[in-house]
Amino acid sequence: MPRRPTGGYANFATVTGGVTAPTGTRTLFLVFKGTGPWFDLDEFTLSGSPGGPGPDPDPEPGANLAQGKPARASSFEGAFVAANAFDGDAGTRWGSSFSDPQWIDVDLGAAYAINRVKLTWEAAYGSGYQIQTSTDGVTFTTVRTVTGGDGGVDDLTGLTGTGRYVRLLGTTRGTAWGYSLFEFEVYGGSGGPTGGNLLLNKPTSTSSNEGADVSGAQAVDGSLTTRWSSTFSDPQWIRVDLGSPTAIGRVKLNWEAAYSSTYQIQTSNDGTTWTTVKTVTGADGGVDEHTALGANGRYLRIYGTARGTGYGHSLWELEAYAN
Repeated sequence: MPRRPTGGYANFATVTGGVTAPTGTRTLFLVFKGTGPWFDLDEFTLSGSPGGPGPDPDPEPGANLAQGKPARASSFEGAFVAANAFDGDAGTRWGSSFSDPQWIDVDLGAAYAINRVKLTWEAAYGSGYQIQTSTDGVTFTTVRTVTGGDGGVDDLTGLTGTGRYVRLLGTTRGTAWGYSLFEFEVYGGSGGPTGGNLLLNKPTSTSSNEGADVSGAQAVDGSLTTRWSSTFSDPQWIRVDLGSPTAIGRVKLNWEAAYSSTYQIQTSNDGTTWTTVKTVTGADGGVDEHTALGANGRYLRIYGTARGTGYGHSLWELEAYAN
């Protein structure tokens, strides 16, 4: 940071400069050095990126993550652009063209765990729509489906989604007009690893079992003395049903001696169509812990494509966590 002597307490100067903080830094200190007895500071501003603040890793509890963030839409009517739904002004709005489907999304700037979305509709509302999240703004996962909506304010709580992008996909209009929102609010946070193992004692299915004593259920029973083991061929898989679409940020695999050297971590909402969250090659067994996955789905699958030994694919435990 540059230094600029002012020559006296009554003289002020504006000083700007760049600071490169080590990875993982959580606290920055402003330290004054000099021989004088007093230091006077009118204002101190720290921006996360050139030209303005970057994504907040720990937003204030209760803060609307979407306010003022970049927005897109499938269409807009006249001056009723997408940004109007995220400006914090209840007197402006987004309005789409008069057809189905239509969508509007917001880029939060970083991935967050989303637990609440609040929609304030204008008279032209959506009676059928989906709330979706995405890590890349291209592939979206549905975290809530709404049917029979009647406009007004829809406050959708208890959501379990993770993503940088949040989208409203309108499938059925409630009027002959388009979809029109005064405000589209998003709440949640990044947080750290919290909550228990999402897979513990959940229903499983597998491509094969070496025997009845090494079934899929034994990889999610919380015991490191029981295991799942497949037959001795590739590919093989184990699938766990979480019961409903769930945010998955971390997956931990505790391999038996017969491990997978190449495998994929996949999610699905229907158990049929799968999205590959991460591909692993050159693995060497032991414990594999994969973080920052930003995934979402009802089903989690480990799809082993290459064995690391002449035996099958075998897991002591398969665990998943929200963050």
